[in-house]
Amino acid sequence: MTGFGQRTKDFLSSISKPEIYLIVVLVVFGLGVCFLLPVGGGYDEETHLIRVWEMSSLTFLPNDNLGNEFPFPAVYWEMSYRRPFIVRAVEADFWEKYGGLSLDSLDYIYGDVETRSVYSPPLLFPQAMVMRYLGRSLQLPALTVFYAIRIAGLLFYLILAWLSVRIIPFGKWILAILAASPVAILQASTVSADAISNGLAFIFIAGTLALAFRKEIHWKEWISFAALFLILFWGKLNIVPLAILPFLLLKPSQFKMRSGYLTLLISSGVLFLLEVAGWNLIAYSRLSTAVERADPIGQLSFILANPLQFSAILVNDIWANGFNRLLDWIAIYGFAYWPVPIWTYSLYSAGLLAAIFLNEKNVGIEKRTRMVMGIVFVITYLITVLSLYISFTPVGSEVVEGVQGRYFMTVMPLLFLAFACIPSLKRIRIPVHLPVIFGITSLALYTAGMYLSYHVPCGSQYYQPGLCYQPNYKNWAPNEVYSSPVSPELTLSQEIIPECNGMSELRIWLDATGSNPNGITSVVLKDVNNDHMIVNENIYNSNLPAKAWFSLAFQPDWASSGKFYLLTIQSDEESGPRIAYSLRPEYPAGKLFENDQALGQDMIFQTGCIAGWDADRALDTP
Repeated sequence: MTGFGQRTKDFLSSISKPEIYLIVVLVVFGLGVCFLLPVGGGYDEETHLIRVWEMSSLTFLPNDNLGNEFPFPAVYWEMSYRRPFIVRAVEADFWEKYGGLSLDSLDYIYGDVETRSVYSPPLLFPQAMVMRYLGRSLQLPALTVFYAIRIAGLLFYLILAWLSVRIIPFGKWILAILAASPVAILQASTVSADAISNGLAFIFIAGTLALAFRKEIHWKEWISFAALFLILFWGKLNIVPLAILPFLLLKPSQFKMRSGYLTLLISSGVLFLLEVAGWNLIAYSRLSTAVERADPIGQLSFILANPLQFSAILVNDIWANGFNRLLDWIAIYGFAYWPVPIWTYSLYSAGLLAAIFLNEKNVGIEKRTRMVMGIVFVITYLITVLSLYISFTPVGSEVVEGVQGRYFMTVMPLLFLAFACIPSLKRIRIPVHLPVIFGITSLALYTAGMYLSYHVPCGSQYYQPGLCYQPNYKNWAPNEVYSSPVSPELTLSQEIIPECNGMSELRIWLDATGSNPNGITSVVLKDVNNDHMIVNENIYNSNLPAKAWFSLAFQPDWASSGKFYLLTIQSDEESGPRIAYSLRPEYPAGKLFENDQALGQDMIFQTGCIAGWDADRALDTP
């Protein structure tokens, strides 16, 4: 016991400050995000949960046992933040309403059930075992099981990220700050394959750098590299290009066994064929849904036939979207439903830059290593964009669709480690507490914004200026469906019941293209409860926009929440503006009428309410 106690003491004393920072931050803020983010609020969380449910029956091939044979618990559909068409704050009585429900309390979803989560089973195996034993065996409440699944993913990410920081030979603070970014914590704290996949990417980079720094590579190191390739190829496709890093860092002369470099190259190639190519051929063949308009074969043909045009598309894509992707890589809430507090980006960036200037030990990194890390970063970035252009984007499109900033989280360590190794930067001395202060403050703002956005009606107005606009549409497609031109024969009326007090604006998405510029459109907003006319305006069509919001401002109604308003639009000309309609009935609080006929759609509109600090100040004013 004495020996064990001494070893434990030695181990604890060996834990570095970056490791401590990472562990504390992931536990505190990771658990916070686990419980603050609504059920289904993470990226693709619904489809990952379906895969977890299927794997809990020890069925590891996706869509092999779903549907009538193994139906999905309907309670998770009922609780999901993604199900309603209108995005709003979580109900105050959510836990009271759903906390005690069992997996079978609302029956199951039979028939056509499919998951798009077709990644390698290890990425969701821990979560599946939680579902198997806590859900199916112990029959704990469905909500308890769900949060336990989130915590399991966070725990495994924490272990992988901590090991990465521990073994990396330099840049520990940089990796710790990167592994605990707002987006990293978001992905680790939801039901997602990203939690473990991102952790595998970090440990591959750290392990590769640690092994490559050894002067000689023997069988022990060779086996370690093979193990790194084995776990790397479990990950999502966006981390697979990292496999080229060891072969650019290592020199054949470092291997002290015959043909060691060549055999490692061959072994990694075999693992790639089995784990990546083989698995994806099997898994994607079990996915019946395909991306609309995408044609991978046709897109490849276009690229090969037009290399210069495709190169220009890539350059334009980086120029047009690079900055927004950078912001999304730092911080975003699920599906970007709500804005992140703006200071989160500045504070996190300051913490990361401070980590670059820290004067850590073992910083004598040669120029070749820095160049290799930079090259692998560029290659991985381009391959990620290329893969989405091929698999997600219509043939010959001038824009690349489907690229999100969070996809580049796993390759960012290479870029910042390369910068940190520049000798001239080490002349700048930065206090070690600066990365900690900036990092923790950015995460505190991020989680506070998450609480305000998801759990307080109009809560995001406490950290961003302007009005609170509702409804917040999940399926934002304003230009897909329009009414016929408003005319003396066609009058539109929309019932509106605001969910916030202080309504002072109403805006409607419309298209006045092709309307008679001298014609007049009448817009009337009536408070039906009090039989009071709020707005009654006649606007020349020439003053109306083309496929954009048209706004009407009025004196704030501080008791607007729950009131019944009626918006009426009509025109004195045959060719008035066209009003945008929803794709389906998305606004359950009211109906849309064409003349006196109720429709199965809604007008696309938003009420603007004074909220947040502005409302507090206005209500406090005598």
